[in-house]
Amino acid sequence: MRELQSLVNGVGLGALYALVGLAAAFVLRVTKIMNFAVGGIVVLAGLFAASSSGLPPALRLILLLLVGAPAGVLVHLVSTRWLEGRSQRPQEHDLGGVLVTVALATALQGLGYLLFGSDLRYATSVVPAATLSLGGGITVTTGTILLVAAVALGGVASWFVLERSGLGRALRAVSDDATTARLSGVRVSTMAYLAYALLGVLCFFVGDVAAEVVGVTPDNVFHIIVGALFGLVIGGGDRIVGPIVGGLIVGLTESVVNARGGQFTATVAQLGLVLVILLVAPRGLFPDRTSRAVG
Repeated sequence: MRELQSLVNGVGLGALYALVGLAAAFVLRVTKIMNFAVGGIVVLAGLFAASSSGLPPALRLILLLLVGAPAGVLVHLVSTRWLEGRSQRPQEHDLGGVLVTVALATALQGLGYLLFGSDLRYATSVVPAATLSLGGGITVTTGTILLVAAVALGGVASWFVLERSGLGRALRAVSDDATTARLSGVRVSTMAYLAYALLGVLCFFVGDVAAEVVGVTPDNVFHIIVGALFGLVIGGGDRIVGPIVGGLIVGLTESVVNARGGQFTATVAQLGLVLVILLVAPRGLFPDRTSRAVG
């Protein structure tokens, strides 16, 4: 019984990791940079949501989404934008981008402490908090349901933008071969700004949901991003389903093991799971079937 309840609880935690993993996978797929700043953006957005609890939830979400786009562009300007063209070798460019985004995540965490302190904060929920019985003593909260619904909405939106829109085709073209895309008339620098604007919108959406359900504090920045990136590695970042399934697996593992052995044991179990899956499927459980091996 205890294990079943842990599994239900793990679905909510996994959904949160899946949401953050979606944001990280989106920018990874477009820019080829693993952006650790995603966790900081999500937490800071959640803190702003919690501080705006006097507003109706729907209006607050709309305002956050409007702020998210310029916030994403600002992240690009202060982090990865200045790296463009600095290296002739993609490996160096990506490493520089990763290190800069780690520094930015740390800076965003410090900004969160400066503006909001270290207290756990909640935003007014769109859905009234309640606990529903599934029978046999197993319960599920409306917060968990909201997180799962947010994953579905975020996944469908990301899939539509990347796979079915003209903007998504242009973004993928720039990601695959920026020179060819430029010769085809695509404005490469503009695509980068648009990608980060969409990243900002997605992160602010995730931050609002997180603030409603689990609460946010600057202390959460690296815990959230590590869980999300574990999920991204497990599922793979080539397809939208990858970070979703991977995040859920990580959340379920953490919840079940934590209930028995504590947080340290849960972290070790997550790391072990990542290593095993990397040995079996180096590109994750859901690699892009259309991609070709190079080398």
